[in-house]
Amino acid sequence: MSEAGISVPLYFITGFLGSGKTTLLNRVLEEAAAKGMKIGVIINEWGQASVDSVVVQARDVEIEELNNGQVFCSCLSTDFIKVLSLYMERDLDAVVVETSGMANPMPMHKLLLDLKQVTGQHYDYKGMTALVDPDSFLDLVGAVNAIDEQILASHRIIINKIELATEEELAEVRAQIKKLNAKAEVVETSFAQIENFFDDPAEPEPARPLFGFGGFSAPKSAYPRPLNHLLRTGEKLEAEPVKAFIAEVLPDALRVKGVYQGTDGEWYYADGVNDQVNVKPLDSTAKETLFVVIPKADKNLLAATEEAWKRHCAKPYTIS
Repeated sequence: MSEAGISVPLYFITGFLGSGKTTLLNRVLEEAAAKGMKIGVIINEWGQASVDSVVVQARDVEIEELNNGQVFCSCLSTDFIKVLSLYMERDLDAVVVETSGMANPMPMHKLLLDLKQVTGQHYDYKGMTALVDPDSFLDLVGAVNAIDEQILASHRIIINKIELATEEELAEVRAQIKKLNAKAEVVETSFAQIENFFDDPAEPEPARPLFGFGGFSAPKSAYPRPLNHLLRTGEKLEAEPVKAFIAEVLPDALRVKGVYQGTDGEWYYADGVNDQVNVKPLDSTAKETLFVVIPKADKNLLAATEEAWKRHCAKPYTIS
């Protein structure tokens, strides 16, 4: 518990790859700073290395990374609890967890029970917020178990990027969400803009037992765990070749993102999802230039990533 003897609120942010989780996290941290709150952050990446943590690195918060898996899986749940045990030594007002895009929260109950065994009443679970990108959501809902379970287990659902969707698409998104979770608060926005993230949810319980026993849909075996490739270089890069590299790989990828140092010496964040490629300056300095490629489930993009890199960026690299 905090120094005041009050349990520390624990919030989860989830959503499929490219839905806007890190953008929301930045907004949450801005809200926390305005309120004078000291926040602990856990960033969980599906890939081998964290890109998102660099985007929030400049902020005055405690940040820990958990990579190459998802916190609800036994492969990372023990490390997740260890991080929260370490955070007990900090005087935090709240902890926010950004899950990986492939997170399936069905085992949440077991995770919280295990956490309570180690930390007692120190943490108070305050719910999960799921982000939805209408484009990828409509393509994958009902086919990817993680997407359905993220909606089912959330108290609040944010339909993000509404400026990129038609009214017909938004109507279908609303209908699919209502079918899965009619009890959740639903917010429609662009660029993950919401207010009062830390307010207690109006509906404290999710649509189904939060806790992975009875009532959840069966895993959809048609969509296996995707691979992830990590490309590194020590060279400085131009923006246009980076965009062209991402654009070539993107049609067969769920997500391509990275951080790189430009030829001007500044650092940039590059992001590709659906058919959108964006590059923006970073407020912080990364340790190295790297790109994470997450292929669609039936694709192995190792060779294609190398070919695209050679064609557009033409710099020495390593890839795994």
